[in-house]
Amino acid sequence: MCGFSGIISNDKIQAGALLNSLSAIKHRGPDDSLIFSGDREFFACGLSNAETRQSYPMISTDHESSFLWGFNRLSIVDLSANGMQPFYDAESETAFMLNGEIYNYPDLKNEFFSQETFRSKSDSEVAFRLYQKLGNSFIHHLRGMFSIVVYNFRTKQLTAWRDRLGMKPFYYSFIGGKFIFSSEMKGILATNEVTKEFNYQGLAYSMYLETCPAPLTIYKDIKSLPPAFKLEFSLQTGAIKTEAYWRLEYNPSNRKIDFSEFNSDMLELCRLHNTGEVEKALMLSGGIDSGTLAWYFSKIEPNLKCLNIFASNHATDEREFAQINATNAGLDITFLEIPALPSTRQINETMHAEEEPNSIPEPAIFLCNQARKMGIEILFSALGPDEIFGGYAYFKTINKLLKVNGLLKLAPTSLLPGNYREKFGEVKKYGFGFYPAICRRLFSWSQITGFLKARNQEIPEHPLSYLKNQVEAIYPEFNRLPVLKQASYLEIFYFISSHHTFRSDQPSMRYSIEMRFPFLDHLFIQKYFNQADTFDNLEQDLKPVFRKYARQILPEPIFSMKKKGFSMPAENYTLPVAAFNQKGITPSNASQVWYLNMLHEIEKAD
Repeated sequence: MCGFSGIISNDKIQAGALLNSLSAIKHRGPDDSLIFSGDREFFACGLSNAETRQSYPMISTDHESSFLWGFNRLSIVDLSANGMQPFYDAESETAFMLNGEIYNYPDLKNEFFSQETFRSKSDSEVAFRLYQKLGNSFIHHLRGMFSIVVYNFRTKQLTAWRDRLGMKPFYYSFIGGKFIFSSEMKGILATNEVTKEFNYQGLAYSMYLETCPAPLTIYKDIKSLPPAFKLEFSLQTGAIKTEAYWRLEYNPSNRKIDFSEFNSDMLELCRLHNTGEVEKALMLSGGIDSGTLAWYFSKIEPNLKCLNIFASNHATDEREFAQINATNAGLDITFLEIPALPSTRQINETMHAEEEPNSIPEPAIFLCNQARKMGIEILFSALGPDEIFGGYAYFKTINKLLKVNGLLKLAPTSLLPGNYREKFGEVKKYGFGFYPAICRRLFSWSQITGFLKARNQEIPEHPLSYLKNQVEAIYPEFNRLPVLKQASYLEIFYFISSHHTFRSDQPSMRYSIEMRFPFLDHLFIQKYFNQADTFDNLEQDLKPVFRKYARQILPEPIFSMKKKGFSMPAENYTLPVAAFNQKGITPSNASQVWYLNMLHEIEKAD
C-alpha cells in the first residue's frame, strides 16, 4: 500500500517536478521513497529513509531524464527493503509499480512459481513476476485492490490497470508531450506541468452525484482511469487507449446458496484479506454487515481490534449495538468520541482532507486520525452488502413503485411541486434503476445549470445520461436486467467505485492507513449478484437474503436496531469561510453549504 508518481516524455524532464509530486503525496507512503530514471538507475531523495540514502546516490532537483518514476512506500507486506519499488527487469527492459494489495499472492506464488526464488516476500513482486510470465492476461488472476503501471523501454509503451471496484486510484494527464500519472490529483498538480483549472462538466456532475464519475475529474487536464479499465499509452505516437478488462455481468442462477456455502465464502474472504505484518482493526458498528465481518474475522484473527466512533446524544450513536456485535465475536472494542463542538483546526483538517468537495464532513477522517495514533495501519470496512443485497430503503421503494408503474407513466408531472416535479421527471425519463441516484442528488439539475450559466459555461448532457451511456458501452445487456438488478448494478458500478471507496481512500491514506474492503472481492460480488433470489421478500425486510445468513451467527437485538448509517454531527460545525461564490446558485440545506465551502477551499488552495 503506497503512492506513486511518474513523468514520461520524449524530452528531458527535471527531477524537481517528480520530487514535488512525491512530496505532495508523501502521506501515502511515509516509510521510504525511491526514484527510478530512464538511465536505468535508482536514486534516493530527501524523502527516503536512512537505509535507502546509504544504498543509492541522491538525486538532484536539476537531474534530467525523459523517464522519471517515484514510489512512496507504506510497508505492509514484507517490511524489509527487499519489497521496495519500482521493480525493474533488465532482460525484458520492463519497469513495474503497484499501489495496493494482491490478497491471493501466496496462492499465485504456489501455483505459478513453486520452484522459483524471489528476492522478497511481497505481493508486488509476485504480481510483477506473473506479468512477466503471462503478459497482460496476468490481471485476470489478481484478487485485490490495486493500480498497476508497467513500462516497456523497448516499445516505449506504458500500460496501467485499476482494480475492478475502484478501491485504488490512478490519475493521469497528457499535456505538452508529457504523460504524468499519480495516486492523487495533487501529485499531478504539484509537478507544475498542469494548470489547476476547473472542468465544469466534471464539477457539474459532482454537484449532482456528490462525486465526479471517472474518467472525469473536477480538473480540466486531469483524468481518472475508471475501475476495471486498462490504459495504454504510446510514447512514440502520443496515443492513449482505454478499455474495460472486466465487467460485472448478470447470469441469473436459481440455485439457492445455503448458509454452509456462505460460511465458506466468508471465511475465504477473511483469510485472503488478513495479509500483512502490521496492526489491524475492524470498523465495527451496530449493524449486520460489520457484525458479520467481525464474527468471521474472529475465527481467523482472534486478537483483532474493533473501533467504533460516536457522538454523544447524536441520532447515529450505535455503541450499545456495536458492543453486542463485539461481544458476539469475542473481540475487544474501543469507542472513540467525536468532539461535539470541533475546533476551527479540526474543521479545517476536514475541509482539506479530500481533493473533491463533499456534502458532509467525512467520518473516516476522524477515525483514521485516531487509529493511526493507536499504531493501527490496516482498517477493515464492511462496505458492500447494502449494494449487492438491497440494504437501502430505496430498494424497497423501487419494489413498491414497480407495482404501480403503469399508473406512474400516466401521471401528469406538471401537477407536482417544483422539486418533486423535476425528480419525478427524471425517474420517468431514466427509469427506476436510476432512482437511488435521483434520490441522493445534492443539487437539482436546474440549480446546477443556473450555476453554469452564471459562469458562462456550456451545459453538458445530464449526469444520468452520462452514466447511462457509460454503463451501456461497457455492458450493453444492462437494459434487459430486472429493474432491481439495474439499481444494484449502478450502485456497484458508480456509487461504490466513484463515491464510497473514493471517500475512504483519501482520508485513510492522509493518515497512512490502508483501508480494506473484504466484501468487495470481485468473485464474491459476481457470485451473489447472479443470485436470482437476492430481492425475494424485499417488501418485508431490507437485505432479505443477507439477513437470512446473518441470523445464523448474530444475536437477535442486532436485527431490531433501526438502520442509521453514521454521519458526523455537522449541525455543530461553524464553517470557517464564507460560502463559495454563490452567483447563480443558492444553497438550501446544510449539505449544499458544506459542499460549496469545500469547493471554495479547493479553488483557493495553492
